Amino acid sequence: METHNHISRGVQTKTPAIDEFNHLSREMNWKRGSRKYRSELSKFLESEFAIHFGTDATKLENWQALCLELKIQNSIQSIKQCRKALAKVHVNLVDLVDSRRTGKEVKHFASQKALRKYTIETEKIFPKSAAKKDGFLKALLREIF
Repeated sequence: METHNHISRGVQTKTPAIDEFNHLSREMNWKRGSRKYRSELSKFLESEFAIHFGTDATKLENWQALCLELKIQNSIQSIKQCRKALAKVHVNLVDLVDSRRTGKEVKHFASQKALRKYTIETEKIFPKSAAKKDGFLKALLREIF
């Protein structure tokens, strides 16, 4: 993954993910909105999520940790229960990654409509193709467009 090679030189972990990627894209001369830019952004965000939340969606402990981080207080005893609980949570996926990078708490939205409005206004759009590949992300994926 081209992006990962460049990022491994020195990620600024306290910097929001999009800011870090925009710095990298300027360095690499990727034009904002270009196919290359979008492709690398997708890889970058997918990699960031994996670094901060892991990739093994078959382990209950990983699901439970995500539920706890998102303030789901119920006693979750199965992956199915966790998926069901996460289906009621509306958070921006870029903000979720940033919460690990910056320590800032993830904002919860009362509805999918409110999440959609925020996501479009801030342009914090997690690539759908990357989110669909990952079990954790897929559980939090919401229709934006």
